[in-house]
Amino acid sequence: MKTIMSVRLARAGLVLLGAGAMLPAMSQDAPREATSALEEIIVTAQRREESAQDVPISLTALDANQIEKSYARDIQDVENLVPNLIIDPTLGNGTASISIRGFQLNDVEKSFDPAVAVYLDGVYLANTTGALLQMYDAEAVEVLRGPQGTLFGRNTIGGLLNIRRAAPTGEFGGKFALNFGRFNQLDARAVLNFDALADGKFAHKLSVVRQDGGGYFNNVTRGVREGDTDFTGVTWSALIKPSDNFDALLTLDYFDDTSPTRPVTSLTATGEAFCPPGLTAGQLGCGRPKSDAVWHRSPTTSLDQAAFVETKAATLNMTWRLSDAHKLVSITGWRDVEDDALQEFDGVAAPVFWTQRPQTSTQFSQELRLESDWAGGRVKSVAGLYYFDNEYELNQQTFSPAFFGDPTLPMGIAFSARNFSQDVEAQAAFAQIDWNVTDNLILSLGGRYSKEDKAARGTEFLQINGVGLVPQISYGDDPSRPAYVGTFVDPGTGQTLAATGVADFSKFTPRVNLTWKWDAGKLAYVTYSKGYRSGGFNGRASGPSTLGPYQPEEVETIEIGAKTQWLDNRLRFNAAIFDTDYQDKQEDVVFPDPIAVTVTLVQNAASASIRGAEFELLGIPTDGLTLGLNIGLLDAKYDSWSVPGFAGGTVDKSGFELRRAPEFTASFNAQYEQPLGNGNFLVYGLNYSFKDDYYVIANTVQRPEAQDSGRVDAFGMLDASISYETESWSVSLWGKNLTEEDYFLHVLDVGTNYNAGANNAPVPVAGLWTFGTINPPRTYGVEFRFKF
Repeated sequence: MKTIMSVRLARAGLVLLGAGAMLPAMSQDAPREATSALEEIIVTAQRREESAQDVPISLTALDANQIEKSYARDIQDVENLVPNLIIDPTLGNGTASISIRGFQLNDVEKSFDPAVAVYLDGVYLANTTGALLQMYDAEAVEVLRGPQGTLFGRNTIGGLLNIRRAAPTGEFGGKFALNFGRFNQLDARAVLNFDALADGKFAHKLSVVRQDGGGYFNNVTRGVREGDTDFTGVTWSALIKPSDNFDALLTLDYFDDTSPTRPVTSLTATGEAFCPPGLTAGQLGCGRPKSDAVWHRSPTTSLDQAAFVETKAATLNMTWRLSDAHKLVSITGWRDVEDDALQEFDGVAAPVFWTQRPQTSTQFSQELRLESDWAGGRVKSVAGLYYFDNEYELNQQTFSPAFFGDPTLPMGIAFSARNFSQDVEAQAAFAQIDWNVTDNLILSLGGRYSKEDKAARGTEFLQINGVGLVPQISYGDDPSRPAYVGTFVDPGTGQTLAATGVADFSKFTPRVNLTWKWDAGKLAYVTYSKGYRSGGFNGRASGPSTLGPYQPEEVETIEIGAKTQWLDNRLRFNAAIFDTDYQDKQEDVVFPDPIAVTVTLVQNAASASIRGAEFELLGIPTDGLTLGLNIGLLDAKYDSWSVPGFAGGTVDKSGFELRRAPEFTASFNAQYEQPLGNGNFLVYGLNYSFKDDYYVIANTVQRPEAQDSGRVDAFGMLDASISYETESWSVSLWGKNLTEEDYFLHVLDVGTNYNAGANNAPVPVAGLWTFGTINPPRTYGVEFRFKF
């Protein structure tokens, strides 16, 4: 342990090397005063720089100070500051399940498009792997709720997270931090700005992040702690301003994440295939109820689940000020992600089921946008073109000696392997016009036309007599491959269909908004908008019948909201109510498969309705004391959803619940700045968040034996901190989940299916097995920050 800590301290020292030598150059800013007014946060939610309070959209904007005070390792830690938002890590490789108002994707598969988009410096991230971004150098995080089908467009049916990093300052200086936490957590982060060159026309900076430890699992089979983070990130950015009318910001990223796969434990109940009657917990595939938190933080899996994600990215933001009234903006993004993970999904000591998933994904995007003011500023417009290209390849091997009837078979034997690749090309044209009909009334009209082409191909391999892998079946858009199958019989209809692996989708999504500004800092609005997520193909198909394509899904939302500021910017109250009609909802479900052990199917549920409200209250009752309250309400339900039964007939699943859609969420936060006689401050922080019951699985009607393994019972989380802050450095004690709440971040009940009962009611049929990952227990630590 001493050796491990020495290595981690050495790594942290390398990150901070050089910065420590600059400590004598302390800040000479004016003495700090206790907060007496709410800060204005500039956002780009309408593709312009505007105050968040002037934007008629349901959004929460967090500035750099709020992000720092959350002591966040990644974006997951901001969920308790935003109503109707849930962010859960899913398995490994920095994958996030992000839910806004019940819209979410609960899968690691890159062929599936996220329902909630993540943007980094204006660039859309194509998939959820690596989406748990660290935010040390973030200038702001914007969370937009509801469909953003006009200006952001691509697949943003539920909303988006827009993370903006700070530009180089052109002045020599920097900041760095060390964070020591429970479970050997050691994070080191540094930002160094250099003096501007070429008469101020060139400025650049370097950011480095190193994260270690934090694993809260004790594997009793292997005798090691698991779940540690092992992440290094380096970012260099340059701001080039050759003239007053043009500037370009180039950002280069390299992220190396070698964190092992997030551990899972078994929730498999009696009657499932891996836990036949007569066995007890820990035998073969049997698990324990979700209430046994100690057991679920003590994994018994036997494999070393090595994993990595290597990300290289380049972003170029350019702005031409063509005149006082017109500005042309270009955003170019390139991102290459290579990752691999060994994942043991059985959750028990016996090596029952595991996969190896090497993948590559390369994306390129280009956006051109013209921002204009007309008629003396009474009319504003944004118009643009968007292009996106993504190439994805998966080579997965699936191992399961027990499933194939011989648990004594040695490791290294692949019983099935899959090669899948997909090409995506998308184009869009969009525009929005804001017209000041009167001094107080603004009418906004917007629309986006999107077109998307997808081509997918796959090959399934099986081992024959232990002599290597041979093609079993090929399908998709490349008939030159061996064992190619170009058609299949639909098991539901008996029709013979073509398995071309080629599909195109297009849609126009409009937005109409009417905003009334009746006083300074006060507005009300009503918005009608549509959102669209394209259809696609299944990257884990086992043949042409499960390849797809599945169809697009659409949402239609009416929202009424208000944003108000009172008492000389000491009180802010924002509210929104919304009604969403959700058509052809895509649901990913895992079923047993005779070729690949399991297969993922994407089903288009007929329809769903999501209604709700959000309230945000922020105030400063007295200098130095800031109080906040966020409330989210949801009524999310399927209107209709029918699927074929396991043994025939039709199953009515309309009574199921949408995942990660609790009826009530709330958070209360407080910060008090206590001035000291020497000009420094003690700062106390507290956040309490509550979430009502919700599910993290699609099969929300479960067998009694399963004990609602995928249901998260209502819980409240308490975080707190105390900091001693000077103008140039601070030290903070922080704690998270101080009330020791236990819940599951992710659960999958593999192969669960349903028979049709009376009136087509769903009757659960036991599947193969169930596994999940429990949340961290109480954590605490100390953080040191310096700036110069």
